[in-house]
Amino acid sequence: MYNSYTFENTIAIPNSLRVVLINKSDTITPIQLILLSMTAIGLKNHVFAISPLVEVSGRDAWLAVLFTLLLVLLWIPLLLYIQNQTNRQPLLVWLSSIIGSVPTKIIAITFICYLILMSSISLRETTIWTNIAYLPTTPPVILAIAFLGACCLMVKANLRALNMLNVFLLFFIVILGFFVAITNIQHKNFYLLLPVLENGYKPVFDGMIYQASGMTELFVFLLLQHKVNVPLRFRHFFAAALILTLLTMGPLIGAIIEFGPTEASLQRFPPFEQWTLVSIGRFIEHLDFLSIYQWLAGVFIRLCLLLLLIKDLFTLNTTINWILFFTSTAIVILTLSPIADFQFHYLLKTYLLPATFWFFFSSSIFLTIVAVIQSIRKRRAA
Repeated sequence: MYNSYTFENTIAIPNSLRVVLINKSDTITPIQLILLSMTAIGLKNHVFAISPLVEVSGRDAWLAVLFTLLLVLLWIPLLLYIQNQTNRQPLLVWLSSIIGSVPTKIIAITFICYLILMSSISLRETTIWTNIAYLPTTPPVILAIAFLGACCLMVKANLRALNMLNVFLLFFIVILGFFVAITNIQHKNFYLLLPVLENGYKPVFDGMIYQASGMTELFVFLLLQHKVNVPLRFRHFFAAALILTLLTMGPLIGAIIEFGPTEASLQRFPPFEQWTLVSIGRFIEHLDFLSIYQWLAGVFIRLCLLLLLIKDLFTLNTTINWILFFTSTAIVILTLSPIADFQFHYLLKTYLLPATFWFFFSSSIFLTIVAVIQSIRKRRAA
C-alpha cells in the first residue's frame, strides 16, 4: 500500500484537482478512528436522535435501534468494497481519475455544503441547550462564535492531534455515562418497556430512519481512509456500529423506564433530563452540571472532525485561515437563522435527520456503482 506517505487530495476551485503528499505523522489507527466516531457520531445517536425516536416509536423505540443495526451490517460490505476499489486513495482523487475533474468538483462542493449544514445543526442544538440549561441570558451569537472559534483553533492542528484530545475527553465522558446510568437505578421501572409492539411494527419502522441517520455517518470512514495506517476491515466497521447502537440504547431505554414513554417523548433532550434525577444519598444532588462536560466535549470533537473534513475537501491554494473564516461564517449564519425552537425541532425530525441518512446512503450507492464500472473496465482492459 502506501508505506512512507498517505495521500490527501484537495479540490482546487477553479483550478484542477491535484494530489498532495502528507507525512505519516498525520495518520491514525483503526482503533483511534473508532474512538473518534464514538465521540463525534455518538453525540448524534446519544442526544439528537433520542427525542424523535421516542416521539415516533414510543416504548418500542429500542427495537428500532436493534433493527437498524441489522440493516447496517448489510450496508457495511458496500463501504468495504468501495475502499478496496479505491486502493485507499482519497475518494475525490479516485473519483477524478474515473469521472473527470469537473464532476468531482461538483461532488466535492456538495459534500462541503452538507458538512457545513451538519456542523450548523450540531452548533444550534448546543446553543439551544446551553441557553436552556445554564446560560439563559447569554446571546446565542456569543455562544456560537466563542465555541466555533475554539474549534477552529483545534482544526489548525491535524487529525492525530484531535485524536489525542479525543482519547482524553472520551475517557471522562464514558465514566460519567456509567455514573448516571448506575446512580439512577433507583428510579428505573423496566415494566415501562412492556407491552412490546402494542401498536404493531409500523412505529418501529418509522423510527428506524433516525437511528440510521447517525449510523450512516460511518461513511466518513471512507473520507478518512487515506489517513488510517492500515486498511479498514469488517470488524472495525462492526465495532463502530455496535458502539453507536449501545450509545443510543443506553439513554433511550433510560428515558423510557425513568420517565415513561409519554413524558420522554415530550422532552427536548431526554438524555440530559436523566441527570436531574441523579442523587447520592440524602445530601448530594443537583449533579446535572456534569452533563455540561459530556455535551461540550462531545460536540467539540464532532465539530472539529467536521471542520477537518471540510478543510481536506477544500483547496490548499487558499490559506487555512481563510478556509476556516468562510466556513465558520457560513456555519454561524445557519446556526443563528431566525427559526423558533419548536419549528427547528420539527425540521430536524421531519427533514434534517432523514436527509442525513439519504445523503450518505445514496453517496455509498453512487460510489459503489462507480467502483463496479471501474472494475469492469479493468477486466476488459486486461
